[in-house]
Amino acid sequence: MSTFKDLEHRLRAARPVLDVPGPPVSTVIERIEEAAHERQPRRWSRGGGLALPLAVGISILAAASAAAALLLSSGETVAPAFVLPATPAAGLGEPIPQTLALLPIPSVADPEGGPPWGMRVIRTTRGLLCLQAGRVVDHQLGALGTGYAFHGDQRFHPFLADDAISTDACPAVGSSGKAFLPGPPVIVPANALPLAGENISPPDQLHCDLPGQQNWGVRCPQSELRQVAVGLLGPDARSIEVTNPDGSSFTIDPYGSEGAYLIVLPAQQNANASMSSGAYESPFGYVSHAPGGAVLKVTYDDGVQCQIPITSPGQQCHAQSTAGPGLPPASALKSAVQASYVPLDKHPESPLLMEKAGGNGSFAGRTESDGSDAPGPAVTVTFKAPVDASSAASAYVVELRPHPVAGCATPAVIVSQPTSQTLLAGTEVNITVPLETSCATSYAGRVFYASSSSVGGESGGGGPLYELIAAQFGPPGSGRNPLSLPTVGTFNISAP
Repeated sequence: MSTFKDLEHRLRAARPVLDVPGPPVSTVIERIEEAAHERQPRRWSRGGGLALPLAVGISILAAASAAAALLLSSGETVAPAFVLPATPAAGLGEPIPQTLALLPIPSVADPEGGPPWGMRVIRTTRGLLCLQAGRVVDHQLGALGTGYAFHGDQRFHPFLADDAISTDACPAVGSSGKAFLPGPPVIVPANALPLAGENISPPDQLHCDLPGQQNWGVRCPQSELRQVAVGLLGPDARSIEVTNPDGSSFTIDPYGSEGAYLIVLPAQQNANASMSSGAYESPFGYVSHAPGGAVLKVTYDDGVQCQIPITSPGQQCHAQSTAGPGLPPASALKSAVQASYVPLDKHPESPLLMEKAGGNGSFAGRTESDGSDAPGPAVTVTFKAPVDASSAASAYVVELRPHPVAGCATPAVIVSQPTSQTLLAGTEVNITVPLETSCATSYAGRVFYASSSSVGGESGGGGPLYELIAAQFGPPGSGRNPLSLPTVGTFNISAP
């Protein structure tokens, strides 16, 4: 005799294509189970067995077939907001094919049924590590066309790796580093679209507002919400005790050398009732402050415990070991630097930062109507890279300090964008920095080497490379990091 599970598998295998969306499979199976226990008139089949009324059986099969269409019919892939460069040695790099498979973690069921949830850890050729989670159909990760997503087309939409790759959500860990990214439970819809990554602008595609958002003026329905926690705890994480919104708890083991975890729970009541429920943003979405949210208690091999999310600073999770090499010795970071004046740079790259004298805010340089730097004078700095800058975790940067000129406003400091391509030791490097004034003055400059902590997700950690660089500047008391990034070489130049 076929079990209800057998029946479900057969209905899914039929792969029907219908114009009208059907109910979730979980609802259909529940109706089958109810029908089996209902008191039916005793009607014996010719084989001597008791049969369900024919009309009931046909309606259940038809409804289940419609539900299977949602789970098995694929729609268009989710398109990223920007396209990664054709070269793997620049910018964010390209996804490494060997890292695109789903992690073989135990199947994570959805509280309301339907396709299970899964995750993958994507590495790029520039050393970024990005997490991506979603619903799983035919071994593919993606989102469902339900609720407000994809116009409710009732199809499955696969994610691309490029959807997940961005500087804000992907720590730079180098080619062999281990990442630490302890994600708290965030509120997402059951269709899983926001978990594709920051490169798809999910608030614009959902057409309803999650906690912390007010794009559409329509809150995503409570019935559509889930709490999803996805993250990496490192190789020393031993267990995670999860407290459910209803107060019950269970324990899971982090997976693999990355200490990966994926947890899917119903959203707590009133998770999305108002803007006030969206308290803060994590790399994977907004954490609701509505009471009853899930809590993760992490235990490491050495007995150290921490909590996600925290309610006091002492509960903060910290990486148990560093990931990736530290800074090279100062003696290895020396190189001769040459600087030349450029009267007109037609396509300047905006500096990372410019500060007013005294550190009193940003200096307003010459800009076009669209906010980009207007053409003007610049300084080109040339040197040979003394050490590799082989990933997004390391770069060379130019710092300029103009000599003040009476009657002419000049910034106190100009810091270039970090180099954004893979550089090997001995490679000639050219960095052009726009001068934000045409006043005749002189500049004292230096080239410095920056390397991120290679550990993401910690409060007070180095964070993305550009944040590490920006933290070196500003007046005392402004949050300035006293660490001085090592100098490669210095120069002086007059302009014009």
